Amino acid sequence: MYGKYLYGIISGGGDTILGVRGLAGASLVHNIAYEGLSCVTSDYTGGNFDTLPKEELARYLVTHQTVVEQVVKRHPILPLKFGTVLADSDEIHQLLAQGHPQFSLTLFWIQDKLEVEVMATWAGGQIFEENSVEPETLPVDEALPPEQIRVSPPQHRQNYLERMVGFLRPVSVDIQPRPIDPGGMAVSVAFLVEGANLETFHERVKHLNALFYNQVDFQVIGPLPPYSFATVEVNRSSPEVIDEAKRLLKLNEVNDEVDVRKAYRRLAAEAGSDRSLGDKLTKARLISLRRASDLLVAYCRRQAEKDGGFLISVRRSRSDEVQPSRLVEIGA
Repeated sequence: MYGKYLYGIISGGGDTILGVRGLAGASLVHNIAYEGLSCVTSDYTGGNFDTLPKEELARYLVTHQTVVEQVVKRHPILPLKFGTVLADSDEIHQLLAQGHPQFSLTLFWIQDKLEVEVMATWAGGQIFEENSVEPETLPVDEALPPEQIRVSPPQHRQNYLERMVGFLRPVSVDIQPRPIDPGGMAVSVAFLVEGANLETFHERVKHLNALFYNQVDFQVIGPLPPYSFATVEVNRSSPEVIDEAKRLLKLNEVNDEVDVRKAYRRLAAEAGSDRSLGDKLTKARLISLRRASDLLVAYCRRQAEKDGGFLISVRRSRSDEVQPSRLVEIGA
């Protein structure tokens, strides 16, 4: 497979060499510019991402993130979904031209903002603070006495997580919780934070440690690019692709995105309640439905051009997609 691997989009013109090697070390990472935007890219000569071994995917993911995180030290970057490959520089110019308004607006929105991952691990069991005081009103200068903390039943953990998130919300722009593992002992949440508020955010996490009497261990990872809040996904527009997405969502015609979202919600609910499928088949079904929904929503918004245009969406990441490798294993 030959082409250009895409890492992200930044503001600014001029083709430049960034001085780091891309996937598989094939070439130096460089920018390809078009009318005030640049795509961060490198030459790609590897295999098809749908058939690569899991171990190779993991190595590629680390390289992808390393490049994006090096770039964000110098420029705000709009990350592209892991595994995005186009044919050549001409297709990159076509992508930047077609998505220019959307990319520009999103880059403006994420300017001076970074993602911070917070992982909370319960020591000795799931912890539940019995007091009914809201997080914002908890004292920040003294710890909760240990007798006010007890191990909770599993059903209380979501409520407890929400209260902790509430304590960090005032110093965050946006929040993206990760799915909770019912049998696990840790949860993680992505926060979008203004660069000017990073120090305040870290101080508030320290207060959380004290407030819960160090019964919960908080690990802060970042700052990172805004993986969880604005990721570009690019798919090729063709009658075959659109027809397959319509078939998956059981739609004869696609008139507007409201119909697409209704069909997705209905079929996702059916898949989730079908006990005969098993966990793996249910997850695969939900992934297919989500991808079909995203494609048709982009199509309805006329983000695709006729005769070979791209379907472009800038969206929050999904729980079924690859997340930063520091947090989870590759599961796809």
